[in-house]
Amino acid sequence: MKKAALTLIVLSALRIASTWTVYSATVDEPMHVSAGLQLYTQRAYTLQPENPPLPRLVLAFAPWLGGMDFDPNRDTNEQLLRVFYSDDRYKTNLVLARSGNLLFFALAAVAVWLWARRLLGETGALIAVALFTLQPMIAGHAGLATHDLAATAGVAWSLYAFACWLDGQTVKRAAWFGAAFGLAILCKFSCIGYVPAACLATYLVRRDFRWRALLPSFAAALAVTLFVLWSGYAFHTGPFLAGIRGLRTIDQGGHFGFLFGQVRMEGWWWYFPAAVALKSTIASLVLALFARKRGLEALAAAIAILLVAMPSHLNLGVRYVLPLYAPLAVAGASAVLHAGRASARLSRGWRAEARPTSWALMALLLWHCGASIVAIPDAFPYFNEAAGRRPWQYLLDSNIDWGQDALRLKRALREKQADRVGLAVLGWHDWNALGYPPYYQLQRDVPSQGWVAVSEHMFGLARGAPWLEGRRYERVGTSIRLYYVK
Repeated sequence: MKKAALTLIVLSALRIASTWTVYSATVDEPMHVSAGLQLYTQRAYTLQPENPPLPRLVLAFAPWLGGMDFDPNRDTNEQLLRVFYSDDRYKTNLVLARSGNLLFFALAAVAVWLWARRLLGETGALIAVALFTLQPMIAGHAGLATHDLAATAGVAWSLYAFACWLDGQTVKRAAWFGAAFGLAILCKFSCIGYVPAACLATYLVRRDFRWRALLPSFAAALAVTLFVLWSGYAFHTGPFLAGIRGLRTIDQGGHFGFLFGQVRMEGWWWYFPAAVALKSTIASLVLALFARKRGLEALAAAIAILLVAMPSHLNLGVRYVLPLYAPLAVAGASAVLHAGRASARLSRGWRAEARPTSWALMALLLWHCGASIVAIPDAFPYFNEAAGRRPWQYLLDSNIDWGQDALRLKRALREKQADRVGLAVLGWHDWNALGYPPYYQLQRDVPSQGWVAVSEHMFGLARGAPWLEGRRYERVGTSIRLYYVK
């Protein structure tokens, strides 16, 4: 089983790597890589401290060795615009940055294997790894230079370490959990809420209320968490506190969000449940709802993460709750494992009435695998069948349009031999360096002629270019509409 799981992780990693040069840089990647380069070259951390440094150091390591630069004389906007164009090696620089996230993908998958093996055994662990690695949201975000997969790895390891601690309340196991929790916070600040909530949920579902047994080792867990967090900021508390304050300010101030055709600053309490329902494979959601026995602990952890996220005003994509896909996979694996055991009993003449459910759950596993295969290379913009053929009517932002299709648009314009194009496309793109034909920026209320490219974000969230409504267009990638206006 170990070899099968390792093979699955490696094959999934190769599949993820195949997307590195399909997408242009998404909106957040220039900031994360630039911040990491600033740490390596300037020993400073001033770029968007609302995100912790650990993933940025990993993501920027290969680019730093490969010669990508951070120029302290540039303003922030110029740095973000230019970072991936160092030495005129745009695609190479994308590969260097995105390759670092394979580390977090592998760590997350291994944690899922270990946790599921503890709860379900080796067969259940293999199924959980399959559900996790083949989830389009995981495969998609693992192919980008962002924090979300790192947060997923941090939460998965924390849940595994907590399960070990519950099974044996020793100081060593408490310290191990504290280290995992500290590293999770260093991956993304949302883990400050996600990990305790998910751990509490698993504890309550297990119905093992021997909380007094945890108290002697709790101090060790807390001390190690704080030490790991402090050391991750080079033994300075200022940057960490500034990041927390900044994130709190951003959340309280709100951010333009889009849901089911509406735009709001303050968000919706049901945004993340809706995003998970539309962006996950239907099969994985149904399997999780059929969780059995120890798999209920994992299902409770996933629900707890969702509940913690729901009050947030930052409704900017399912990626904000990406860590819930680790416990969701374990919960789904318990359902498949239960179905397999029921089928085995059938072969010995037991409970013939269980046959339809067993076959249905097995079919769901195959459906999940098939949906994942079809999703590549457009994994992170994936929507399930419930969203229909026009998913941009329901969700925008990083769910579907994160500025990722600029390279595809360039190819489309070359094929059409376009000599000029009007652009209203999301992202930090140097159109000249990308090799575009002469271009101009579209204005919302000024009609234009010839080739015009508008991304879904501009249409739905920015309410741009109403004069294009009703005109025929062709789709470039998943996020851009390309028009020819006569």
